[in-house]
Amino acid sequence: MQANAFSFASRLRTLRENRRLSKTALAKQVGVSTTCVWNWEEGNTEPRSENLAALGKVLNAPVSYLQNGSEWDGASSKAMRPHEGVTLAEVIADAKIRIALLAGISPEKVNVSLEY
Repeated sequence: MQANAFSFASRLRTLRENRRLSKTALAKQVGVSTTCVWNWEEGNTEPRSENLAALGKVLNAPVSYLQNGSEWDGASSKAMRPHEGVTLAEVIADAKIRIALLAGISPEKVNVSLEY
């Protein structure tokens, strides 16, 4: 089953990739098999509520955003609190998500460049 740009599968994949986690790394942190993550990202299955909560925690995203793409400004995200030792990559990943939400497009279509 192919996931569209705004499906649970697509949101999960985008968040995982933006946080530079492999499917295996995400699976370990959530406490499921890599096959589970693969099936979620392919749109074959969706996680049970306890796994959905764990995904939200690991990916620093609200469960409501994961489930149905509800509006999320990223303000609760770990990367929005730089005093907690986050990386520039995490801040950029969260910025891409926020921009995509405001523009009504998929985060994969957002490109961010920096000028020092």
